[in-house]
Amino acid sequence: MKQNTYTLPLLCISAGLCVNGYGEAADKREETRKDTLTVNVRPTHKQPPNTTTLKTDDASKIGSDRLEDVADYLPGVQIGRNQAGIGSSVYLRGYSLDGAMTLDGLLDVQGFYLRDPATLDSIEVSKGRDSVLFGAGSPGGSVNYLTKKPSFKQQRSISLSAGSPQQFHTLLDINQPLSNPDWAGRLVMAGQQAETGRANVGDDRFTLMPSLLWQTEQQSLLLEMEYGWQNREYDFDTVFYQGAPVYNVSYVDPRSFADRRVTRFGTTYTRDLGKGWEASLQASQVDAKRDERWIGFAYLPDTGSRLPGYYRDAQYEQSQQGLRAELSRQYALGTTRHHTRFGISQQSVEIDLQRQYRTGLFQLDIFQPSFDFALPDASKLTKREATTLREERAWYWRHQADIGDKLGLTAGIRRSHYDADYTSPTLSFKEVTSADTSVSLGATWQLNPQWQAFASRNESFAPNLGMDKNDHFFDPLQGVQHEIGVRSKRGSLSTYQIEQENVTTRDPTEPGAQILTGKTRSQGIEANLKLPLTPKLDLQAGYQYNDSRITENNDGNTGNRLHNAPRHSGSLMLDYAPDARTHLTLGAVHVGKRAGNDANSFDAPAYTRLDAGAEWKLDKRTTLKASVRNLLDEDYVAASEGADFIVQGRKRAVTLGVEFGF
Repeated sequence: MKQNTYTLPLLCISAGLCVNGYGEAADKREETRKDTLTVNVRPTHKQPPNTTTLKTDDASKIGSDRLEDVADYLPGVQIGRNQAGIGSSVYLRGYSLDGAMTLDGLLDVQGFYLRDPATLDSIEVSKGRDSVLFGAGSPGGSVNYLTKKPSFKQQRSISLSAGSPQQFHTLLDINQPLSNPDWAGRLVMAGQQAETGRANVGDDRFTLMPSLLWQTEQQSLLLEMEYGWQNREYDFDTVFYQGAPVYNVSYVDPRSFADRRVTRFGTTYTRDLGKGWEASLQASQVDAKRDERWIGFAYLPDTGSRLPGYYRDAQYEQSQQGLRAELSRQYALGTTRHHTRFGISQQSVEIDLQRQYRTGLFQLDIFQPSFDFALPDASKLTKREATTLREERAWYWRHQADIGDKLGLTAGIRRSHYDADYTSPTLSFKEVTSADTSVSLGATWQLNPQWQAFASRNESFAPNLGMDKNDHFFDPLQGVQHEIGVRSKRGSLSTYQIEQENVTTRDPTEPGAQILTGKTRSQGIEANLKLPLTPKLDLQAGYQYNDSRITENNDGNTGNRLHNAPRHSGSLMLDYAPDARTHLTLGAVHVGKRAGNDANSFDAPAYTRLDAGAEWKLDKRTTLKASVRNLLDEDYVAASEGADFIVQGRKRAVTLGVEFGF
């Protein structure tokens, strides 16, 4: 079998989307070697039913410049906080990802800067985690970023945009086949100088991302480098006070600053071994630094309208490595077709932290914060140094079988070992050592040429840090999702239930200790619809009903709703193309009332947000673009976290831009 289109089989394991093609797919690889560089995916009717791909070009039509701005158009997806905007995060089916995204299948660096969508080809959102494919993480699912890669088709463009609140963004994207017919290169360079609409919180970014591809009929090698810089002050968000959110007030001192830098090197090698066998190797090295000053508030007090001030100078250094090796084979036995994969993976993250902080040296009025106080002397600061090292090692096996034209079966198993260590100048200890075995099962049945039924059972796990009162490490969090449904090219309907156990909760026999008696559950219904209303007008709609609960807990929260998980949410998007040169988009997102915290002591109110965009193609090389985010400038709570953090949704943002091809 000739390998005539570049593939990422290691990414296939992480995203669960790719195969190397049966029948027509294999023939297509023969035909398109030099035309484009793509990740081969299964036919639409055979893709995993709970995975959605967001094209970043489509996201930009409604003014999106980060994942959160477009992901909430998917049912079951809500915006997350993730360290007050330093990194991206979402909630999937009631559970937070805590910023644990992957980049081309390997762990992305989080908590250092927001990834610019201009550097991405697409974003894969998988709801309901399959740990066989993804490793440790949230039971709600996973998000995988796919970076722009070289292709053998020349494509060059420069984009400029500006808008309000004050923002300016530029993108240079050059993709070029090289003189040697087996080589191609790509350079992506993006820069931004912007205000977020929150006082004293900017969002300046710069990303440089060159890549180089060597490809023959039997093998390919991809080399990537990325340098990223961002200055985005730590946003202390806002508070819920006396029964209502406090909107349009910033608690960020103008003397705050942030300098975050990331350098990444990555490589992917694949080789066709013949007779259906293929080997692949993927590796990455990421180094990141943060130098920043936080000046804001620490927490919301029980009484009064004065917030205790918080001051921190901090320096972080982070180094992480990712490695994945895989051997796969495709073959046929009679009328059945098979694809089996076996691999090993390893990911490690080391974080060195130095911080000097103090709480309560000043106070901020909730409604009119004033920053006219003197900054604390270094002698009054509490100093901390620490190093954490976390590592996951695993092997996995996954098999897919197509039995005739109707039945598809999938089974997989993964064995992971997880370690975490903590070291400071005064103490050193192991935070956790644990192992877990995850299993996944799935089936599809082609009801007719238009409709397919599917069912799946996926397991997830995540480490629990710490020990119980007997100095025993906790077993990992474990989740199981069951899902059944039907789908067609026009939409899907499914019902799911996620149960998670081994949640740490208070030990009633030992003050200050924890035990693994907590449990949570999320269950619901999701529906998607894609419908051409006329030859020029398309409709896309989504809806979710979700009931997320704490089912067992020693903290008095048993029966409460999980925070930030609305019972009802949905979206609607209309695309209108009156002619070949014009494209208009109107979108609406509705999020119902949500519990603000797990104690259910307050609710975040429901909201509806409107977004709009337009594109005009002046000629073959020039396109004008316009977008309005939060068209009606609604004040709303986008997310809540912890006991009292409230994230206000972004204010209205208007952007005008132009793209030139050359």
